[in-house]
Amino acid sequence: MGDIRSASRLLEEYRRHTAQLEELRALLHERLAVARAERDSLTGCDRVPGPATADGPVPLAWRRAERAGKAVAEIEAAIERLDFGLYGTCRRCGAFIALERLRRAPQARHCAVCGHTARR
Repeated sequence: MGDIRSASRLLEEYRRHTAQLEELRALLHERLAVARAERDSLTGCDRVPGPATADGPVPLAWRRAERAGKAVAEIEAAIERLDFGLYGTCRRCGAFIALERLRRAPQARHCAVCGHTARR
């Protein structure tokens, strides 16, 4: 009897985990669509000048377009990690990234401890 309960519990945990991953996958795809739309709106026409030259600083629109492009790349990389079964683990220490952190920033590559250390 103990084995049936254990298998049942494991199956329930697997289902819960799978549902959480699907929730995060949907969130990643939503954020990707938004980031792509922002990037395309900023780079899709001649309004955005190139990077800074010796004549002056980088224009705000260029920086925003660059940030949007980086966001797209980060989210696409997170989806790739999800597809390969590597999603949700810290790239530095290997620990699991908290679900709440992934819900806030589904493209996160580091746990809270390593993410905090990397920003210093």
